[in-house]
This record gives sequence, structure tokens and C-alpha cells, in this order.
Amino acid sequence: MSSRILFVCTGNYYRSRFAEILFNSLSEKQELNYHAFSKGLRLSKNNKGPISKHCIAFFKERYPEMTYDLRMPMPFDQGDFDYYDKIILMDRSEHAPMINKLYPGKHPELEYWDIVDDYIRAPEEVLPILEKTVIELIDELKNN
Repeated sequence: MSSRILFVCTGNYYRSRFAEILFNSLSEKQELNYHAFSKGLRLSKNNKGPISKHCIAFFKERYPEMTYDLRMPMPFDQGDFDYYDKIILMDRSEHAPMINKLYPGKHPELEYWDIVDDYIRAPEEVLPILEKTVIELIDELKNN
């Protein structure tokens, strides 16, 4: 069985979906024994769809051969702590307070990145940084 990684952001629409899709594509190409999924801590009732248009445009430009599932966002829940081997939240300053409030005592087992949302920094700046961070994770796992 492959190791399971969960990427988490607020709405499971932009950062975590991007990381999940890119990670799975790269992991498959490199034949790593890892599979990623993504979820959100606070899904919107007025969800815009399965994934940000900025992510789709980035993938079409940089990874035109990539295929992916356009499922709707899914909520993070208590069971995810036990199911996934590694949980990575996209932005410590945004998500650590949410995790501490929703799931007290679970904070130390989590990994945090510093990838801000698109209302803070433009997707044209954020997505290349997120891409680089996912590639670094792939390289780290490949070398372990």
C-alpha cells in the first residue's frame, strides 16, 4: 500500500487541490509509493467549483499532458489524523489557529508550509512557489 499524504487549505479549491494534483502526477511519473489527496478546513457554502481557474491555466501551460479529477472540495475531519501518513497545511499563519480551535492538541503532528491564498498574493506569484515546494517534497521523498 502506498503512503498517503493530505494537503489542506481553507476551501480545498486552490492551494491544496493544486498541490494534490501536481504531487500525484509527479509521484506517478517517478514511480514513488505515495499518493496525495486534499481537503479544506472551512468550505464555502457558495463554492465556485472543483478547482480554481488559475490552477487549471497553470497546468495547461506547464503540464499540458496532465490529467486530473475535477471533484468538488471536501471537508477535513477528525478521522484524517489517523488515516493519512503525512498532513501538510498550506499556510501556518492562516491554518494553525484554525486547527488549534477545531482540533486542540493535534498541532504538533502537522507540517505547515507558508503558501498564502490568492487574495493576499497573486496566483502568478503563488503557484510557481507552490510548484517548487511540491517538487522539493517529491525530491525529499525520492531520496528517503
